[in-house]
Amino acid sequence: MQTLLHQYGYVLIFVITLFEGESVLVIAGILAHQGLLNIELSIISAFLGSVIGDQLFFQLAWQEGYDFVKKLKYVAAVLPRAKRLVERHGTYVVLFSRYIYGLRTALIVMCGLAKMSRAKFTALNIVAAMIWAVSYGFLGYFFSEAIGSIAGLGKIEIVITAAIAIIALVYWIVRTANTRPVPNQGEPVDEPKQEE
Repeated sequence: MQTLLHQYGYVLIFVITLFEGESVLVIAGILAHQGLLNIELSIISAFLGSVIGDQLFFQLAWQEGYDFVKKLKYVAAVLPRAKRLVERHGTYVVLFSRYIYGLRTALIVMCGLAKMSRAKFTALNIVAAMIWAVSYGFLGYFFSEAIGSIAGLGKIEIVITAAIAIIALVYWIVRTANTRPVPNQGEPVDEPKQEE
């Protein structure tokens, strides 16, 4: 198992974080604490996947406009909420988009639709991805350490306990997010003005 993790673990982290990946990064931190992965390489893999994924979504939205949104039904459904956040917070939405469950991709797409400056988006995306990767990676790392010191569990028990806790937390977040009504979900989204 350790050989498989060393060979494919970082690639898997990279691929998953192209889209979302908070829970995978936390689990990678747990595995790193147990010596099954390297925490620095896990964070770098997540950072690269996150930056490249968001740059790709931003660029496609910037170039293709609303034709790109039509291909992403899950984004179109929450685009009015993303539009309001981008209007309210402007370019700073890039810094906190990774922490808003269910809206990360929609916010990035909205930034592209709004023709946000590519240079500004790229700079903020790199900073945000670095903060996100380090915080979630070490969250898993120190969570594993805390469980081990409190319960006196071995490596396998810690990984299993932490994975169950994270899966339960993700399930609760998804269920809560899906049961909350989305205000003005059907509201049309106008073409935004181009940023100078």
